[in-house]
Amino acid sequence: MIAEILCVGTELLMGQVLNTNAYFLSRRLAALGIAQYHQQVVGDNAERLEEAYRLALSRADVVITSGGLGPTVDDITKRVAAKVAGKELVFNEQANNMMLERFRQYHRQVTPNNYNQSMFTEDSKILINDHGTAPGAIVPMGEGKVVIHLPGPPFELQPMFTNYVEPYLAERSGQLLVSRYIRIFGMGESKVDSLLEDLETNGNPSLSPYCSLAEVQMRATACAHTKEEAEKLLEPLIAEVRRRLGDVIYSIMEDDSGSLAKSCIGTLREKGLTVATAESLTGGMISATMVDVPGASNVVRGGFVTYQSVAKTMLLNVSKEVIDTYNVVSAEVAKAMAQNAREKLDVDIAVSATGLAGPDGGTPERPVGTVFLGISTRTQTYATALQLSGDRARIRELTVKYALYQVMKEAEKL
Repeated sequence: MIAEILCVGTELLMGQVLNTNAYFLSRRLAALGIAQYHQQVVGDNAERLEEAYRLALSRADVVITSGGLGPTVDDITKRVAAKVAGKELVFNEQANNMMLERFRQYHRQVTPNNYNQSMFTEDSKILINDHGTAPGAIVPMGEGKVVIHLPGPPFELQPMFTNYVEPYLAERSGQLLVSRYIRIFGMGESKVDSLLEDLETNGNPSLSPYCSLAEVQMRATACAHTKEEAEKLLEPLIAEVRRRLGDVIYSIMEDDSGSLAKSCIGTLREKGLTVATAESLTGGMISATMVDVPGASNVVRGGFVTYQSVAKTMLLNVSKEVIDTYNVVSAEVAKAMAQNAREKLDVDIAVSATGLAGPDGGTPERPVGTVFLGISTRTQTYATALQLSGDRARIRELTVKYALYQVMKEAEKL
């Protein structure tokens, strides 16, 4: 099966809206094992949209559109698709009832143009929009090909695709794909690739990389008739990846929603441990990243943002003598920050961060990117030196990731 994504909207061409729908759909289609060779973005112009439809249908079995399902005059996605199929739009009672119910739930008044959202070709399969007023649809286009209409807003498109389109595509393809997402921290992309290169050339199961800042994610995917068969194919592959990479793997999940923060909080909860933060250059980012995770309130007790030296002394009792002797960016200050934060909040683990994020302030002895992380538990306190690179935002984000990783690793030992 070959699919093509067709995103509709002049705002996309003008750069007013970031096209995250294509990103989401591409990843989901890949996970389903559905090939994709082309994508198109077209503005709200009927002639150009018709041309885009005909081109997409000439080379794909499934064309997935996003956007243009609303009630206004520039919402032409369904109308042009119907023209290409040689069909008329007619009133659809199921779509209309769904639309009216959403307006009732939102306590909004229906205007006449909203009824445009109830118009579909007679043979359309309606897709319920659980988060908006515009239904989607699967529209037969002849010769076994279909157009699948999805709404533009990502918070509407994503659940509609996951809940209704994915099962349809899986049934139509006659196969089931099962994936495992392997997240890696502490080993660079090139090193990971060199260790796993031969595994990445397999057909089924497959192994493919996806990289982000300081992290690598491998997606292991198996194709089979049943979930059990697919999982049996995946087991030896994942075991071999574990054997080759070792402790740099911090998470293996059935979806790609994992993160260092989730794994860190999950480990702390599993161990029944509490944590506190003491931050300088990150300005509260470590704490904020942890509390973004549901359930963090069970383990995160609090934190200190001590950006200036005087705040480190006032709030964390880091002595002026230590700061003057060793410099505020030092292992000694990082250790004092972590230990005193742990004692003040009576937690099992405290993490601190002090460093130079730039762009100014670096010296030959302490260039921009010099960072010290402090870790304090009830039995030991130590510091780790990092030499990071990049701009201010990158250095701060990297510091957060290293801090979360060290807390997680320390929690695993306790």
